[in-house]
Amino acid sequence: HYYAKRVITPFEQKMFFRLNEAFPQYHVLAQVAFSALIDCNQFKLRSKFNRKVTDFVLLDKQLEVIAIIELDDPSHIGKELEDQKRDRMLKEAGYRVQRYTQIPSIKQLQMDIR
Repeated sequence: HYYAKRVITPFEQKMFFRLNEAFPQYHVLAQVAFSALIDCNQFKLRSKFNRKVTDFVLLDKQLEVIAIIELDDPSHIGKELEDQKRDRMLKEAGYRVQRYTQIPSIKQLQMDIR
């Protein structure tokens, strides 16, 4: 049987609202599949990203990606190498990735992303 679940955690909800406050001129997307962001010519490589999801994607008015934002809660402890691999894939595709362990201030977000 199927049941509904939250799209984002309460911790991520705080970041979602903070991103919207910091960047009212942009669109904030949550839980975006890597397959919507990157592709490759080699079928075997697709399996490395086809089930991965990024926390937030910031889009400008033309719907171009400004930045990808990852919010690491305590469940990421011990997964730093995996996070580095994820970031490397996105950066190789040309994206800017910002990773946080705490919810930054509006000013900090604006400084980091602009």
